[in-house]
Amino acid sequence: MKTTLETFEGFAPNSRAWVYQASRNLTDAEAAEVKQLASTFAADWKSHGAPLKAAADVLYNRFLVMMVDEDAGSASGCSIDSSVAQIRSIERKLNIDLFDRMSLAYLDSDGQLQTVHANKVSEAFEHGALNEQTTVFNNMVTSYSELQTNWRIPLVKSWAGSRIKVA
Repeated sequence: MKTTLETFEGFAPNSRAWVYQASRNLTDAEAAEVKQLASTFAADWKSHGAPLKAAADVLYNRFLVMMVDEDAGSASGCSIDSSVAQIRSIERKLNIDLFDRMSLAYLDSDGQLQTVHANKVSEAFEHGALNEQTTVFNNMVTSYSELQTNWRIPLVKSWAGSRIKVA
């Protein structure tokens, strides 16, 4: 299972990033297939006919990350739409949901990726599955620099931090 961002080394800090969280952990074979399909798309991704500097990777067997280096060319609305169509195609092919926005992904005390429904964050905190410093994934990042610095953050600094009562 890959957890590092080296696929995107050499991309400008302001590169646009999209993080798609799967509704379940992918097997190694599924993660490899998602990466292959998304990477093939990224290698051929164009905006108004011009090729984009783009890449894709699957991290933690749960997140598909797509990136476009906008210093090398901007992704247009139509090109972004085409990437979403590709992701929907991957979903259908593998029978997965890559637009899961209702689950908070986090690393448990053993470093294993877990999820909790957004409505259950407070309950998970009260029962000790989460604490203030639990690493959670902020999938709302929009750039490479944010991906590097604000994707894996403590619960208390995330959107879900407002759902817990810190003593």
